[in-house]
Amino acid sequence: MELEYKIVQSTTPHFAKAANLKAILDEEAQAGWQLVEKFDNYKLRLQRDISHRAGDAARNVDAYRTQVGLSNFVTYGSATLLTLAVVYAIFRLVGTF
Repeated sequence: MELEYKIVQSTTPHFAKAANLKAILDEEAQAGWQLVEKFDNYKLRLQRDISHRAGDAARNVDAYRTQVGLSNFVTYGSATLLTLAVVYAIFRLVGTF
């Protein structure tokens, strides 16, 4: 039996809620993935037998996805916009602009 492994991660603590964790693990189980280890609320390690590869093309889920939850673009983009707004507000209060 040969196994393959993957890490699934999120930029937010997506796996802190039991319902979110169960939903992700249920989706991954469709492709044969099983939880090996929960590192923290951001990262999971999964494994499956390589025999499950044969049915990957017919599945409704991406068997090799590694990112769940909000995308990095949304997370970091929101943080950037918020930071710029705060800096602008500070400059307005000080009278630089």
